[in-house]
Amino acid sequence: MMHKRLRAAALAATLAAAVPAAAQQNPTKAAPAPAAPTCLAPDMRRADRISWFNGFSSSDDLLTAWCRIQTLPGQKLRFNVLFRTTGMHRGWDTSFQGGALPASRIVEIVQSLIPAADGPAADENGMEFHKVLRNVVQLGAAKTPGGRALGLPASHPGSRELFLSEPIALRVRPVVLSGQEFTLTVNLMPDLGMLALGLQGQATDVILKGWKARMDVGNRFTGTCSGAIPYCEKLGDVVPFHAPWMVRSVALEASGENLTASAMAIMNQIGASQAAFLKGKQPLAGFDAKTGAGELSFSDGHSAVKVTAVGGTGGTKAIQVLWAAESGPGTLPHNLAAMFDAYRNAAAVKRETGPAAPDSLGRL
Repeated sequence: MMHKRLRAAALAATLAAAVPAAAQQNPTKAAPAPAAPTCLAPDMRRADRISWFNGFSSSDDLLTAWCRIQTLPGQKLRFNVLFRTTGMHRGWDTSFQGGALPASRIVEIVQSLIPAADGPAADENGMEFHKVLRNVVQLGAAKTPGGRALGLPASHPGSRELFLSEPIALRVRPVVLSGQEFTLTVNLMPDLGMLALGLQGQATDVILKGWKARMDVGNRFTGTCSGAIPYCEKLGDVVPFHAPWMVRSVALEASGENLTASAMAIMNQIGASQAAFLKGKQPLAGFDAKTGAGELSFSDGHSAVKVTAVGGTGGTKAIQVLWAAESGPGTLPHNLAAMFDAYRNAAAVKRETGPAAPDSLGRL
């Protein structure tokens, strides 16, 4: 696909900090077109599985999610990146109608938000993105802030690798469905199984960098390392870390007045397209047309869908459609968790060594 630029000047300025100096001189000048498409999202749909909105699936990583987002229509869209734990976010006005940007561009966008040098605590919008770096954890730590066991021994080749344990969300609005404008939210969680695969060269390994002084490295005066980064001794001022984000849910949300007709249409549409998984249940069986309240939910054991209509005086006031990955035995999240456990417990894991990647794009 053509290597195009986002239309918003604000986004071009933001990305300038994340691209080579030569490109910064004229960030809106189009580069030569690549020989092959650079933003491909494989079709993961299966007849025996629930289909997610716009082709999203639990097997999508950050780059694939970005490519799917760019297929959304609209001459004027609002695109937003949100770090879920700290609440730090930034948005841009844009449109993808002129052609898709490369998959690697989303890495540049996220990197442009992460402080990789000393500077003020807050940006021009009052966002303190440096707080995100407090959630960088080393695989040699006992566990993540969320309680997931880590504890790779010092002898393990991956024990000194760092990753960002904070979830991220990509949001776009408006997305029109049944005549109603929705906000699309793609929620991505850091996945240790994907990180293990990336460290062994078996999956895309997204690498970002951040200013060490903003990380939880321990006591800088005594040299004592923290529990989050127990092997901090040889870290430089700018520290590379992994971002193994995987899509775990996708939501469409709308609120307003007189949404009853839209809610009913959406439930019917989803029920018809996924009839095989409703097992004879009528899409509107749980909907009250008088109050505008109702719910439709079903699962195939790998994914769950839930449509919720919030009723009130005058009918439906809010609609949410949620596609989410299940985590039981045999599901992708469950299998990836097992892959990380196998990687952690391996006694003789070998990792090929080579020249250090100059930036995140060197590992994509």
